[in-house]
Amino acid sequence: MIFPAQSAVAPGNVVKFDVLQGSPRLRPTWAVQEPGGGTIDANGVYTAPAGQGTYHVVATSTADPTKSDQATVTVTGSPQTSSPTQTAVPTPTGPQFYVATNGDDSNPGTIDQPWRTIQKAMNSATAGSTVNIRAGTYNERLTLNVSGNSGNYITFQPYGFSVPSGGCGGYTGAACGGDQVVLDYAYLGTVTDGVPFLEISGQSYVRIQGLTFQNFTCYGAMQQGLRIDGASSFIDVSRNKFLQNKNTYPNFDGTAALLHVRVWGPSHDVLLYGNELGFIDTVQSEAVTVDGASSVTIQDNYLHDTDGIGIDLHGSASNCTVRGNLLEWISKKRDGTIWYSTPANAIYVDGGNTSLIEGNTVRDSEWAFAVCAEPNQPASHDITVRNNVVYRCYGGLFAGNWYSSTNGSNVYDVKYLNNTVYSSDQGMVIRPYTSASVEWKNNAIVNTALPVVNGLGWPVGTMDYNLYFGGGAAGPDAHQVTADPQFTNPGAGDFSLGVGSPAIGAAAASVGADAGASDFLGNPRFVNGRLDIGAYEAQ
Repeated sequence: MIFPAQSAVAPGNVVKFDVLQGSPRLRPTWAVQEPGGGTIDANGVYTAPAGQGTYHVVATSTADPTKSDQATVTVTGSPQTSSPTQTAVPTPTGPQFYVATNGDDSNPGTIDQPWRTIQKAMNSATAGSTVNIRAGTYNERLTLNVSGNSGNYITFQPYGFSVPSGGCGGYTGAACGGDQVVLDYAYLGTVTDGVPFLEISGQSYVRIQGLTFQNFTCYGAMQQGLRIDGASSFIDVSRNKFLQNKNTYPNFDGTAALLHVRVWGPSHDVLLYGNELGFIDTVQSEAVTVDGASSVTIQDNYLHDTDGIGIDLHGSASNCTVRGNLLEWISKKRDGTIWYSTPANAIYVDGGNTSLIEGNTVRDSEWAFAVCAEPNQPASHDITVRNNVVYRCYGGLFAGNWYSSTNGSNVYDVKYLNNTVYSSDQGMVIRPYTSASVEWKNNAIVNTALPVVNGLGWPVGTMDYNLYFGGGAAGPDAHQVTADPQFTNPGAGDFSLGVGSPAIGAAAASVGADAGASDFLGNPRFVNGRLDIGAYEAQ
């Protein structure tokens, strides 16, 4: 479905739409149904027309044009009068509640008589309402006890929250507009009780945006940060900061973990968008985990300086999308040492299935992408990893069973397509998997010491149309390129193809829709029927 499904906006203002759906392989094309009803670009950014009215934004699947969905936009009120560098979020039309550090929970929650705690708002807000939180530091662990309904989300946000025209949060480097609201947990000392700092259980149609959750210190097994579970659905956690949250257990011995941000099944239709997660010590867990949940989108987040796995699709997580995230210093400290001397993965599939991983950047980390299945986990299968960029990492693209040297039947139907790996130790790493179902195509492996690592001599599956340059021996491709791809500025992380690059037009176009509609930058993936090797398509 399109998210948000319904918006109210002033003339000339902007709304960013996205897609939450059970089939994440479908990157949509966008259109406005009514002539003169505004414009929408390829990234889902809708600009309202000057006139008032009701219009419809339509998203159509690029993989299956028979599938589409639409959202309703009501344009009302006066034209935008704020600075042209500011883009308004959807104009709140429902009830407005307020929280302030000088408020009182016996108040009615109005602007003049605000509540004192965010928890009071999470007990009392009604469908379609917005909770506006005044600036300050709040010392409270939270449990969400209210739900909205379709078209009537409950929104929790800082007072005056707005999004600049270039975006904010995540890795943009831009601050969102509005008050600064901090949930600070230093007051707790070191906790061992396993109580999350934010729990969402069995609730739906709720948006939490623009808040900071920091300084949560815990010790021991199964400590928890943000937990989304039960039958929770249509939960939007966007443009928040999660900083300096740590499990201080000193040993990597299997007895301690901080489950930092975890979405448990049967939750579904959850969006984690534009958040920053930094300086996270989980000991033996992950910064973000999808555990058995479905239709979870993890997009445009910034993950950095974490000791363990960055993002994990785990325990039958299905129909998920991991897109456009930036991950750096994952499992690797800035002094070059490895946390616990045990390399971990930036983006990991361990028992997940039927999901898409595209357009992400992983740099200065240990393992970048891995599709595996650990003992007692379900099979990892039907995973496409495409149009991603890896540089200055230990390992680039990994598939197979790490825990057996003879049986890989629990890893199958995996596609690594059009990725770029640069200046790393290992390029494509092979462990046991169901070989006939695994494809490695159109990847650029450049200045990488070991382009293909296959210590067991396992059948590679389909490995073809890859580019190898500046490293060790090339792979077994029948159609391969072994020449300088002429990246534009690799030292600055720009791996676009220069004019005359031998990667241009050298990819296997037969991969078809599996290559996606867009490249790493969001440009058309196919140009006049031509497909290039690597994450970038020359235009």
